[in-house]
Amino acid sequence: MPPRPLIIHFHCGDAAAAVHRKSGLPGELRVWRDSPAVGPWTAEARHLPYLRSGWWGQVPSNMRDLPNLEELGDATEPTLWYGPDPWEQACLLWVLAELPPTVRPDIVPLDRGVAHIPPPSLAGYFAQRVLMEAEAQARARELWKVFLTEGWGGLRSAHMPELPFLGPALARLAEDHPPWGPGRTRKQIQILVTKGVRDLASLMEGLKQMEDRTHGAWYGDMAIARMVEAMGVRLG
Repeated sequence: MPPRPLIIHFHCGDAAAAVHRKSGLPGELRVWRDSPAVGPWTAEARHLPYLRSGWWGQVPSNMRDLPNLEELGDATEPTLWYGPDPWEQACLLWVLAELPPTVRPDIVPLDRGVAHIPPPSLAGYFAQRVLMEAEAQARARELWKVFLTEGWGGLRSAHMPELPFLGPALARLAEDHPPWGPGRTRKQIQILVTKGVRDLASLMEGLKQMEDRTHGAWYGDMAIARMVEAMGVRLG
């Protein structure tokens, strides 16, 4: 049987992983590539890979992040790297909910996503990592259950002192899922289109300026393109 890896670094997305590979930090690297912050969702786990892969235009086998998560549980020091924006914080909540309760990960406190940090600086962030306490993990699992039953709107007032960026990120996601009417991002798109913005790159830049500076255009251009299409807006 091969020895257990001492450290597995778990990142949200390939851009962050590319930065990490240049950092020189010891340990193995795994990537989680999906986030419930955008696109459709179902609480039925067996249907989820097909629903998500269909929305992303991928084959289901390309959407299987769970094997990487299972490997994380084998590490003696699993380490989670998640930035403050809604995409990464929603992904972090998913990861914490899927981790077995016996797995106690370290959390690296990040004031911005790893993709925006110079590789040599990662060692300083890594030195500040903190162990996720069992009570906090249990609270994260409870928040995930609320999402599965009520959607992001049920988490508009969520708060976890151990994860200071989670509450603001969940509140932002709740703004995109109001009880009725269009969400915040759709309204922002409409404002920009009314002002004459008609190409995706300019639309993304305009949306970025409307977001918290630590969030940026967290939804990604594909999600926005899908949203614009659903709104019946034609971009040039």
